[in-house]
Amino acid sequence: MGKCMKFFKKIRKKEDGNFTIEATVIFPIILMLTISLVFFSLVIYQKAVLHYSANTLAERLAFVWDNSDKDIDTGYFDKYTTFSGGDGLYWRLFGNSFLSKFGLDFGSNNATIPIGGGGGSLVEDKLARSTTSILPAGATGKVSYKNSIVGGKIVVDLESPLNLPSFLQDLFGIDKIEAKVSHAVVEPTEVIRTTDTVIHAGKTIMGYTDFFTKFINKFGKKGGR
Repeated sequence: MGKCMKFFKKIRKKEDGNFTIEATVIFPIILMLTISLVFFSLVIYQKAVLHYSANTLAERLAFVWDNSDKDIDTGYFDKYTTFSGGDGLYWRLFGNSFLSKFGLDFGSNNATIPIGGGGGSLVEDKLARSTTSILPAGATGKVSYKNSIVGGKIVVDLESPLNLPSFLQDLFGIDKIEAKVSHAVVEPTEVIRTTDTVIHAGKTIMGYTDFFTKFINKFGKKGGR
């Protein structure tokens, strides 16, 4: 019995093989963490690419919204909206879903179409300029136009299958990624025209202030009698 105890004490004092044992325990953990980090980075990358595509599409549609003849990629156009066959002089009022906010529907409600789909109304025709060429492989989605009193905006919804092995999809609990982006339709020229119109109208009304004051005072006195 004493010899066995001395033998075990002697073995315990030796450090031969400690590195192998520690590496056997730690290396699988480090390997699993590294693999998980790599696949997590791939998910983030695919999400970023999808979001970038949605943002690019929304930005381009918003930029060319004021003219259906503008090229969605370059912004080039060879005719204005007021020309024959163009959008028309009053397209912002009657063909841009503006009056629908006041309960006046002229068949141009806010529209949603699949990316790459066809159009019908003026709004849908403008949205139909979106193509799937800018999207990542396998991605699909829809594009919408939302109008309001203060202005319109383009909304792009995209989704794409997650390009990872099925067991990793089960591990992360997702099998697809989604991205949603909106971009305001800004028309500097139209804003300047609208501002000038409001200023001119305000000055004109102020010019008739004395007339309105005299008119009210005159009939106010008669009513008092």
